[in-house]
Amino acid sequence: MQDLIIIGAGPAGVSAALYAQSRGLSLTIFEKDRIGGLIGKVSKVSHYTSVVVDETGPEFAARLKNQIEAYGLKVIKEEVTGLSKTDAGFTVQTAAASYTAKKVIIATGSTPKELPLNTDGYKIAHWTLGAEEKCQHKTVIINGGSDGAAKEALHILPFAKAVHMVQNMPQILCIAEFKKQLEADPKLHVHCGTSLASLTKTGSKVTTVKLADGTEITDANGIEIFAMIGQTPATSFIKLDLPRNEQGFLADEVRTGIDGLYVAGDVRAKTVRQVATAVNDGCLAGIMAAAK
Repeated sequence: MQDLIIIGAGPAGVSAALYAQSRGLSLTIFEKDRIGGLIGKVSKVSHYTSVVVDETGPEFAARLKNQIEAYGLKVIKEEVTGLSKTDAGFTVQTAAASYTAKKVIIATGSTPKELPLNTDGYKIAHWTLGAEEKCQHKTVIINGGSDGAAKEALHILPFAKAVHMVQNMPQILCIAEFKKQLEADPKLHVHCGTSLASLTKTGSKVTTVKLADGTEITDANGIEIFAMIGQTPATSFIKLDLPRNEQGFLADEVRTGIDGLYVAGDVRAKTVRQVATAVNDGCLAGIMAAAK
């Protein structure tokens, strides 16, 4: 049995590992996908203190990976399917094996919500980074009005024929910095108070998207759709009685009501989900876990 298991290798999990190991704990990080979490997929990491200007998500994630390697942190690339309490600590279950630890930090983050829309086989994506060629000279629809949606719209605007942001709220909700940039580009069109209702394909291409307010967006060259409509917490593996909010996020402090269990990052119910708040949670969780 080791001292600590950290589930998730995004900013919160890596932060927790660095602080916990530096205080003498033996630990293992479990990560089912890629180091970096959701932030590792965005087109641009912004506002985080000391971040490289115009750094992409994959570049930021690579720096996290470099830190993990530099500090000799152990990462097991397996998906955790179960977490339960024992008299001695916790059991972490994967498809391959069971692992035990005295303490656990849950830093599993969240996954993007999918659009409740019949797409007739078309795959709606979430991130515009890497889709530049696919979107060249096409119409792009970004479903969402958050900061994340705005950043993806700004990234793809130079490549697309036009970008339509569709937001079911009365106005787009992104910060003033992004809103000012969006409003300055004549290729950007905003549709508020509505949502995607249906799409029509011609062969393998989406050529028409109808909005709930009756607006039709058409492009014979094809339409590419990206959804940024919120997140779903990655908590299905937890076999413990933890408080959750109505969306399923863990409604607990970093130190939970279960002795030896901590939660950090976007998996928590919080009003601000940013790299800065995830790293803060991870720092606190790592230090708390190392305390006697």
